[in-house]
Amino acid sequence: MLLSSSVIPLSVLSLVAFATAVPSRTRSGAYSCSEFSVPITVSASTVKLNLTAPQSQIELTGLVADISHLNATIGNEVTVGPATVNATYDIWSQLCVPDDFAPDGILEFAIHGAGFDHSYWNFKNGSQYNYAEAALETGHAIFLYDRLSTGKSSKPDGIQEAQLGTETAIATGLVDYLRTRLSFGKIVGLGHSYGSIQMLSLAAEHGNLFDATVLTGFSAFTGGLPTTFASFDLKIASEVDPEKYGSLESSYTITEDATNEQLVFFAYPGFDPEIFEETIKIKSTITIGQVLTMPNGFQLAQNYTNPVAVVTGENDIGACGGDCNTPVGGAPNVLATASGLFPAASNFSVHIPENTGHGLNMHLTAPETYRFIQQWIKEVL
Repeated sequence: MLLSSSVIPLSVLSLVAFATAVPSRTRSGAYSCSEFSVPITVSASTVKLNLTAPQSQIELTGLVADISHLNATIGNEVTVGPATVNATYDIWSQLCVPDDFAPDGILEFAIHGAGFDHSYWNFKNGSQYNYAEAALETGHAIFLYDRLSTGKSSKPDGIQEAQLGTETAIATGLVDYLRTRLSFGKIVGLGHSYGSIQMLSLAAEHGNLFDATVLTGFSAFTGGLPTTFASFDLKIASEVDPEKYGSLESSYTITEDATNEQLVFFAYPGFDPEIFEETIKIKSTITIGQVLTMPNGFQLAQNYTNPVAVVTGENDIGACGGDCNTPVGGAPNVLATASGLFPAASNFSVHIPENTGHGLNMHLTAPETYRFIQQWIKEVL
C-alpha cells in the first residue's frame, strides 16, 4: 500500500488513529489491542421484506418452521423486490497488532457468524481456543468487529435493515476505512458461517477485495440449513433475557436452551464440556432479516482470482449435513464443491478437522485448525 500523510503504521495505531491501546501478551510474544467505534455510512442494496416483527413467540416459531422446510420458499414469498438502505451505523471494532509488526505485514479481517459477536475470534484469552492470539503469534495483525445488530454495534430494524446486503456494505466500508488510515501489506478475509457467506458475497461483488480468503464453517451445500434453523429453535430475545435485550424489537431472536447450542455448533465428544458452558455465555442475537437474506449470499465469485481456503468441521450439520467427507458429484468431499463458486481462484484448498462441529473454534481440534490456516496463509502469500 502506498503511504500518505494520513496513513499510520500499525505499530503506532493507538497513538494517533484510534482509542488508547490496551497492552496484552500472547503465550510467545507481545501485542497491543485498541477498541474503538467506527461510524460507517452505507447505501446498501437490500430487499424489501413483506414482514413485520412477530407479535408473539407462536408467530416467530411458525416463521422458523416455514424457514426450516425442505426446499423452503418463504424467503421468496416475502420478498417484494430490491430496496436501498441509506444509513450510518456505529460498528464496535478491535484491532490487535504485534509489537514487532512489519510495515508490509499481513492484516486479517475477521467476520463472525450468526449467534455470536466478535468474541468468537478471541474466546478465552491465553487458551488454545483463542484464534486472534494464534494469528498474533504468527506475526499477523487482526481486525475484529461486532456485526450490525450484535454486541456493541448499532441495532437497527431487524427485518428491513439488518440484512446481508447492509452487512456486506458495512464490511466494504470497514476495509476502506482501514486501507485509508493504516499502513500494512496484504489483507486476508476470514469468515465463520454467516460471516463466510458474507465473504463470498464480497468476493462476488468486489473481486479481489482481499488478497486471500479463508471460509470456515462453510460449504456450497445448503441442504443442511433447514436442519440448522430448526435446531436453533429461535426465541424472541427480549423475552428470553429482558434485562439484556429488553430494548430490542421482536425481530431480534436468540437461542434459549443449551441443547440448541450443542445441536448447531458442537460435535460430541469432540469438545470440553466446560468450554461448551463458556460458549453459551457469549451467544448473541440473530435477526429475522439476516436469516431470510442469508441464502442470497451464495453467488458466483467469477472475478475473484486470489487464493481461497475452506475449513469446516467433519461433523458440521449446517455446512455438510453432518459428514463433510461425503463425496459429492465427483468431488472428493463436500467442501471441494465450493471451488465452483470461485472458478478463477489461483489456489483452492480445503481442511476438514475430525470430530468437529460448526463452531470450530470451541472444539479440541482448534489448535490444529489454526495451524492449518496460518500455514496456508504463509504458503499462498
